[in-house]
Amino acid sequence: MKRTNSRERPSPGLTPFLLISFTGAWLTMVPLWLDGLRRTSAAQETPPLAALCMILMMLVPALTAFGLTAHRQGAREAVRVLGLLRSTPWRHELSCVAGALTVPLGLTAAGLAISTLAGWYVPAHLPGPGTLAPLVLSALVSVPLYFGEELGWQGYMLPRLVQRGRIRGLLLGGAIWGAWHVPMTALGGSYPGHPVLLGIPVAVVTAMLLGTVIAAVRLATGSVWAAVAAHVSLNEFALPLTRHVSGAIVDPLLAGPLSIATWPASALAVAGIWLAYRRRGGPGVVAGASGHTSP
Repeated sequence: MKRTNSRERPSPGLTPFLLISFTGAWLTMVPLWLDGLRRTSAAQETPPLAALCMILMMLVPALTAFGLTAHRQGAREAVRVLGLLRSTPWRHELSCVAGALTVPLGLTAAGLAISTLAGWYVPAHLPGPGTLAPLVLSALVSVPLYFGEELGWQGYMLPRLVQRGRIRGLLLGGAIWGAWHVPMTALGGSYPGHPVLLGIPVAVVTAMLLGTVIAAVRLATGSVWAAVAAHVSLNEFALPLTRHVSGAIVDPLLAGPLSIATWPASALAVAGIWLAYRRRGGPGVVAGASGHTSP
């Protein structure tokens, strides 16, 4: 009997995960749609209701992933399969986490250089301890929320997508990540003041590039924790530092980690990941959809 290639088989559990995660994302945004909230300026603060809805939205992928995995394999096995257990020595894993924190900052710095040259961004000063300390505290408090996303994307979805090919799976995962944010993006969450028909495609392309980098971190370490660190660095450090360093209101479409100015640096990073996979077959392993590991 001819043996079927594992990459050609549909991965069990992917469709219900996406259906529940996307439905949950829209449902958590319903109160904001009913309230008529829409961000129209980058200077507009996030109201408490929006913050609560975003928290609930970020927890949906993790709860979905754990529920589906525990239903099929049991709660204890779900912990291992989703990459919650330490897969490398602590010292190595901590160094991976530290390295992951620098990746979004490096991409953002490259993008800000382009924005500055284009006249879209005006750096005014370097952040001091009074700026950094609150950011660190906010990042530590917010870790469970980013874990709520990455347990779903990198712990559950990614292993199933890479069975169809590594780079294809990484890019598709990034596109899915961007599409999942549409309910928030449509309310002006990422690009306030810009038309929805512009903000949504820009958000998807940005997520495809940045999501590929974050997923590559997950593949390199075999753990979701480094991916969580990269996501924390993106939202809790790169985004606010872009605003703090500038002396004026920053348009996130033109400057910062989610801007079109970061696309060249992110695209180069994705190209580097592709070349590394071509030469070495990929950096490490990731928990497979069936609970085993796949190269």
